[in-house]
Amino acid sequence: MAQTLDELAALVGVSRATVSRVINGGSVSDTTRDRVLEALERTNFRPNAAARTLASGRSGVVGVVMHVAPHTLFADPYFAQLLQGMSDALSERAAGMMVWLGNRTKEQTLGQILGIGLLDGVIVTAHNRDDPLVDGLLASTLPTVLVGHRSADRTASYVDVDHVGAADTVTSHLVALGRRRIGHITGRRGTVAGEDRIAGFRRAMDRAHLSTDGSIVEGDFTEESGATGAARLLERGVDAIFCGNDATAAGALGTIQARGLAVPGDVALAGFDDLEFAARLDPPLTTIRQGVHAQGTEAAHALFELLRDPNGGPRRVILPTELVIRRSTIGGVQTT
Repeated sequence: MAQTLDELAALVGVSRATVSRVINGGSVSDTTRDRVLEALERTNFRPNAAARTLASGRSGVVGVVMHVAPHTLFADPYFAQLLQGMSDALSERAAGMMVWLGNRTKEQTLGQILGIGLLDGVIVTAHNRDDPLVDGLLASTLPTVLVGHRSADRTASYVDVDHVGAADTVTSHLVALGRRRIGHITGRRGTVAGEDRIAGFRRAMDRAHLSTDGSIVEGDFTEESGATGAARLLERGVDAIFCGNDATAAGALGTIQARGLAVPGDVALAGFDDLEFAARLDPPLTTIRQGVHAQGTEAAHALFELLRDPNGGPRRVILPTELVIRRSTIGGVQTT
């Protein structure tokens, strides 16, 4: 049984420094990393946490900040998948996770995070365009990665998707089907995703020379806002609705069907996210797959890169999206 880094290094046939780089998430070849990790597992070697902190200047603990109510984290599949992605990536590096939710004000949460002096870095959901918590973390010396972009801040590291382009794609899909009176139920106004998806909707409609006057109603990413928003759009005679997310689309679907209208015969319907329930709706929902779990994983990887090379500049990752076409826009299409 290896008791020290030197003994483990001798067992694997590499240097002590190589073993240390693997343990601390440094750069080594995949083959060497696999050999060291296999030896760690086989010998049940556990480096002393205090010694690791002293040697590397790191605690092995990452902060995760989702400023939402605790019940939202577990009830909303978006946040659950995002957190799972982060957790999976952190566990690969044997990193601990300290989570902050919306139990306190953003100013109080910021003070706690910066005052604790324990974290190697932090991942924070940056859904709102203006957010004192996000702004405070970016202004601090604590390595920070956002889920949600701050493209205007050239120093910010973030992971996101192209919401504008994705919304353009799904709206253009509705246009290509011959729909001409297309409505949009927005996400929460003031959020990065909500505002960008409105911009993408407008871009596609303008390119098709279709009017958006009276075709945009405000929502807040909830099923309830989808139900009320759809009622308003149906009164305006729409033949298709693009919703800010899948939950909104589920609410809109209920309202459309309660009016005795068929989806997609009378009104085509599309969402955004491709959360698990989207394929189980009746009819299954056409939507944008944005890989929420992957965003959490990539945010953790981006933070590891910041820690490995602090002078390497901001890490900016824009993940691809995919239009998933189901029967809510084209009746009889094969579902996925």
